[in-house]
Formats: sequence, structure tokens, C-alpha cells
Amino acid sequence: MVRGVHGKAPDLESYLPERLVDEGFRWQTLARLLAGKLARKVTGGRVAPRWPQSVVAYYGPIAVFDKPDHHVGGLAFGRDLPRVLNELGIGRRGRVFEFCAGPGYIGYSLLAAGWCESLVLSDVNPDTVSAARFTAAHNQLEDRVVVYCSDALDQIPAGERWDLVVGNPPHFPQANPDARMYDPGWELHRRFYSAVGRHMNPGGLVLIVEQTRGSDPKLFEEMIRAGGGELRAVHPGTDIHGEPNGLYYLLSEWPGVSGSRGPGSRIGSRRPTPSAGSPEPVSHPRP
Repeated sequence: MVRGVHGKAPDLESYLPERLVDEGFRWQTLARLLAGKLARKVTGGRVAPRWPQSVVAYYGPIAVFDKPDHHVGGLAFGRDLPRVLNELGIGRRGRVFEFCAGPGYIGYSLLAAGWCESLVLSDVNPDTVSAARFTAAHNQLEDRVVVYCSDALDQIPAGERWDLVVGNPPHFPQANPDARMYDPGWELHRRFYSAVGRHMNPGGLVLIVEQTRGSDPKLFEEMIRAGGGELRAVHPGTDIHGEPNGLYYLLSEWPGVSGSRGPGSRIGSRRPTPSAGSPEPVSHPRP
């Protein structure tokens, strides 16, 4: 189903043009960042500068706050998800939830781009939850953004309902030096797909990014069906040059909870179909 999807995952440098870095930062700032990186590498993380929470990204008018090393690809995916949604023909949705949100790079990016009216974020790490809440308060978005500290979906209130779920969960089932990229036996994925249907509005969509080196879409399709959803597309990821980058996006549709409202918009003018290296044309609505 993902024939032709191969290559390396995107490097952060692909999303940070050299000219932007050169013109946007003083040499003293770059030297300080380099010194901190070398200190962490040489000492295995035992020695590292202690930086306060600070602005890490701007999405339109929204300043997103974070602490060093909190994101795991989030900076890249926050800028990439709007393009993927357009490629899949997914327009504006009422309420969006970001799973494994960290500081909320993806969710805040979609909110800033007008893809949703309200946003829900959750993560198991209290530090990143604190950063996500600080972002909401700083940007005066507390009436539109809710942030939960939750292990999988266990602490999400039963009454929460979503029209679109996005997420960048751990990509590997085996041991990894970075525990944030490690989902032993895919247990987190199983818990997520078994519970997400209870929070979906009718026709709600779930779009999760995965990595070809770490997983097989057929495994997740079984989890989706067991949870009550249907796989609609396996969409290959590409870099800024349109080349395969080793990622793929799983899009599933869910019947939703009886009695809850439906989503504000459908997927273009039709349901998406499973895509491979050369997906068939779809409409590209603007949010």
C-alpha cells in the first residue's frame, strides 16, 4: 500500500533556510547554541545549558513557546501538516485534537492557518503541557484552546468530541536512545485507536504521521478497524522538493458518537482513497 514511499526522514535543516538563520541571528547567539549542542554531545546530556521557556516558532500571529529538546520533529510537522491536509482535500474542521502534542506545534499551526475553530492538545509530559498552556495564555487563546495532561486518552474527559485528530506519536516499537520515539509493542497506538472513536463526531477524521523504517500500515489498519474506524488513505510524505522522505500519513474515518454533531466540512467533494507513489488527483480546498 505504500509502494514507492522510501528515503530518509526529513532533517530539521530542510525547514530552516541558511539565509534565514544567517540574517535572523547574531553570531553570538549561534555560538551559544553550538556550545550547548557540543556540551550535550560530549557529556551524553549530563552537562547542558539551562534555558528558560522561550518562543520557538511563529505561526501567523501565534507565538509558540517551548523548552530545549521538547520537540520530536514537531517543528517540521507543524509547517508540513497544512500542505498534507490540502493534498488530501481536507478543509476546515470545527474542533481539532492533537495527540502526543508536546508543546502543540501541529495544533497551533492548524489553528493559526484557520483549519479549526477550537483546539484540544494532550501529552503525557507535564513540562510540555505547561508550555502548551503558556502559549494559549500568552496569545489570549484560552477561550479556544484546551490542554490536557493525559496518558494516551485515559485522562481525556468523556464529553470531548473532535472533528479532526492529528498526531506524531512514537514511530518505533524497538528500543531507541530517545524514549519519546519508542512505543513498546505498539501499546500506545493500540490504546489510542481503541479509545479515539469514543471522542469522534460523525464522519470525523484521524491523520497520524508514521515512518516507513519503523512500521507497516497494515498493522495500524487492523487497530483502526478493531476500534471501529475505516482506513481511507495511506498518503506518502514528501520533502520540500517533492521527493519521498520516509514518512507516511494514515488517514482514517470514524462513525462518531451517536447524538453528537457532525463535522463542519467533508473531505473535498468525496472520500479520499488509499494513495501510493502517484495518488489520484483530489480537490485542494483552502481552509
